Amino acid sequence: MKNKPPNILIIKSVSTELDRVESFVADIFEYHQFSHKCFNAVFLCISEAVTNSIVHGNKEDYKKKVELNVDCKHHLIQVQITDEGEGFDIEDIPDPTHKDNIRKETGRGIHIIKSIAQKVSLNEKGNSLRFEIVCK
Repeated sequence: MKNKPPNILIIKSVSTELDRVESFVADIFEYHQFSHKCFNAVFLCISEAVTNSIVHGNKEDYKKKVELNVDCKHHLIQVQITDEGEGFDIEDIPDPTHKDNIRKETGRGIHIIKSIAQKVSLNEKGNSLRFEIVCK
């Protein structure tokens, strides 16, 4: 039997770290024997959130870290992504489906996460995003 993978990954605030994130999530999926079909949706949400943390939260400061915590309970995947930034208010994010934003190439990450995850929340400071996805 394969050893249980860690449920916490801490990365530097550089985009090349997304390869480590993908391997980390793949190991968790393999250990828990989750459907590969669900992997794509979960990894999409995680990569969007991690990218937001790197770019917007930590301003691509390689000295700052992003912490990814993934907890699995039966068919429920709980994810928490925390950066060292000042935080944001999820309600202040412009709607990417609004006619003024539809052609913009950025600003869709939170919208994607909200459309896939069953539950999405932020801590009070706004620098730690939590979401849950049911994976069957």
